[in-house]
Amino acid sequence: MSHDTNLSIDLSDLTLWADGPPHDLFQAMRRESPVHWTEMSTYENEPGFWSLTRHADIRAANMDWETYSSSLGGMMLPDESAVPMDLQREVIISMDPPRHTRVKGLFQRAFTPKAIDAHAAEVRRIVIEAIDRVAAQGGGDLVRDVGGPVTSRVIGSMLGTAPSMDETLVQWANVGLAFEDPEYRPSLERLYELVQEGGEYVLPLIAERRAEPQDDLLTALAHAEVDGDRFSDMEIFMQFGILIAGGTDSTKSVYTNGMHALMADRAQLDLLRRDPSRIPGAVEEMLRYFPAFAYMRRTASRDLVLHGQEIRQGDKVALWYVSGNRDETVYPDADVFDVTREPAHQAFGAGGRHFCLGAALARLELRIMLEETLARIPDLQPAGEPTRTRSTFLNQFKTLPVTL
Repeated sequence: MSHDTNLSIDLSDLTLWADGPPHDLFQAMRRESPVHWTEMSTYENEPGFWSLTRHADIRAANMDWETYSSSLGGMMLPDESAVPMDLQREVIISMDPPRHTRVKGLFQRAFTPKAIDAHAAEVRRIVIEAIDRVAAQGGGDLVRDVGGPVTSRVIGSMLGTAPSMDETLVQWANVGLAFEDPEYRPSLERLYELVQEGGEYVLPLIAERRAEPQDDLLTALAHAEVDGDRFSDMEIFMQFGILIAGGTDSTKSVYTNGMHALMADRAQLDLLRRDPSRIPGAVEEMLRYFPAFAYMRRTASRDLVLHGQEIRQGDKVALWYVSGNRDETVYPDADVFDVTREPAHQAFGAGGRHFCLGAALARLELRIMLEETLARIPDLQPAGEPTRTRSTFLNQFKTLPVTL
């Protein structure tokens, strides 16, 4: 195996991510070592991985599922993450065709833009309720008081879960995706307890929806058919989990990162407040500048050579969206957050078969969250230092305190 040694960088080292993605390192990698081999010092029993850092290479890999497989490995770099590999392979994001095609077909009708638009009034009600609580208190935490509650209630209302479960849904997402952070990292025993708790809650709901259909996504999944084929209860349970994780963490992350940037640049915040018609464009810039997930993992299904590097069958390959979205050959002034920029980015999976099903929902939520935040609490200011989730996978704040 030919490994590039021009740059010695271990991207699994959490100290590099203390203040967010190490963009200076990614810039150097794009320039000097666009396909880079990393030995994983953080995980003793793990092999290393390849990094794709340029926009064009990431997009090409996303489009080529036959070479860069999702089903041969998990979506995260370490195999020994908080979610066991056998369970990771049951979620849609860790599938290849033809299974991926079948499962995605069962999902799609519930996530069309038209279907999502039908939820706009309810999303706005949920957002207003959360923001008005912050206003009444004279401040709060945009992660814990707005981002978390809004996204968990929106996806919960679509799935058909009770509001009393919202905080639990957030906890499940934290354990599943933020496992590198000591605050969220469960013991193996606790992990399996959480899986059992999830099953004890979700599986009876599935049975109820099969017997008595309701107007929610869980019912749609329980009864959807493609060529006469239905989801099994276990398939629904696992897709429920990925919907919770994607529906809470991703939108919450983009919203809070975006608000942090706007509070640091009042001119851009004031521009959006004066001209709300620019907010959809601002949402696209937030998606470019702050992708919720720093990377997605693929596994090479064959030997190949890319930029002179020999990638072997079975090697892990990380598609670094946080790098591709800052590629200076694609985006002028790529490191500048500019809400007037023409929309273009690698969010939602950068095209290909794994383009995010929830893209329309995320855009709707982000637009409404920005509209109502700027309309109802336009004078919000940072109140103390925010903290970040310790993770190479999640690009997010853990806390973002604000005052009015």
